[in-house]
Amino acid sequence: MINTEQYKRTTQALPFLQQAEPQLVHEFQQAATLAKIPAGKDIFLEGDRVDGIALLISGVVRVYKIGETGRQITLYRFGNGQSCILTANAILSQKTFPAVATVERMQRP
Repeated sequence: MINTEQYKRTTQALPFLQQAEPQLVHEFQQAATLAKIPAGKDIFLEGDRVDGIALLISGVVRVYKIGETGRQITLYRFGNGQSCILTANAILSQKTFPAVATVERMQRP
């Protein structure tokens, strides 16, 4: 659950929430959680169960696969105001996360 101040901060990064209906605002505040994750920390590992969509309000996250030789292959990066499409895909397909997502850069407001 996020409070009103956290919601206001979130709407700055996710402007689509600024025009949301009151019911959606209430439901979003009840379901959302904020996490401050330092650079270098993994958010998801391959095979993790995904319970929610990652919406980034600050920083950059790198999503990548690790090949058989140990080589890392970047699939994409997402940043402020963006979401991780693989989290949505994992939820909709009811499968585990198919890659690794790591905080590459943490920004402070």
